[in-house]
Amino acid sequence: MRIDLDKLKTAAETVRASMERNKVPGLAMAFLRDGEQVWVETLGFSDPARGLSVTEQTHFEAASLTKPAFGYVVLHLADAGVLQMDAPLCEYLPDALPTEDPRFTAATAAHVLSHGTGLPNWGRQPLPLAFAPGEGFQYSGTGYAFLQTAVERLTGRRLDDLMQTELFDPLGMEDAAMIWTRPLNRTLARTWDEDGAAEPARASAQHSVGVEPNAAFSLYVTIVDYPKFLQHVLSEKGFAQRVRSVRNPAGHGVEWGLGWGLYRELLWHWGDNGGFKSFVCFDPDTRDALLIHTNGANGLRTCFDVAEHCTGFGFADIAAMIAGAE
Repeated sequence: MRIDLDKLKTAAETVRASMERNKVPGLAMAFLRDGEQVWVETLGFSDPARGLSVTEQTHFEAASLTKPAFGYVVLHLADAGVLQMDAPLCEYLPDALPTEDPRFTAATAAHVLSHGTGLPNWGRQPLPLAFAPGEGFQYSGTGYAFLQTAVERLTGRRLDDLMQTELFDPLGMEDAAMIWTRPLNRTLARTWDEDGAAEPARASAQHSVGVEPNAAFSLYVTIVDYPKFLQHVLSEKGFAQRVRSVRNPAGHGVEWGLGWGLYRELLWHWGDNGGFKSFVCFDPDTRDALLIHTNGANGLRTCFDVAEHCTGFGFADIAAMIAGAE
């Protein structure tokens, strides 16, 4: 995949048409070429009711784009000997299993990061297991939350503190946060539903009544933050090969590696927290990448319109896999 620099110059017109068609009020996008950021643009409104435009300081819920960031930290904890990627997680958490199915005792961190535990996405515990760990694909936020609990116990640190010191601070992600706060709401975009109606402003964290960090979805970022993470993984020797060391078939030609979706040469992920939709992908060979955040429930359609316009790459198989994943 290559970012077409000429197409970037005309992207705004295509983006605005897609935003209008899909009732998406605001968007922020960033593009990297050869590992360096070459374009950042913000369009539309962060809060249409108040006439506030999206800027580089606007926060979005990154949603499941949290998972690759958490997965990166897990891999480095494994390098440090804190945990083993292929060791059963029940060795670390024998008293807190999310299912009563005895097959789950074989589940590992590698199974979690590649969605191979057999656990459902979410639900009330004890949860059913769709298959034995390592014998299928089922997208699972619950799996990530379970791995989070193991990591917190092994390190003696809450996830937000761990992410801050191990990722955000070293990479200069100054506005990234793992927990919702009322001050953050001052810069957090307002979302629109599928019909183009404004949703209520956040009065608490989207998926929780509290402010506990969650490895599956609770990252808040501006368009300035996440590209720093992308630049870092693009520059880290052997990172893509390590992610690809596990290839769990997910359907439509898509596989899942350690924290990232795999499709042809691309590593990618999507985010979906209701009215917040996002998409990221990069090509380890060309070292080109794109990142798009939106605040509309139909935002993934616009994400793919933008991605296809700027790369000429086809994302239909990825879109089909996403449609069946959650």
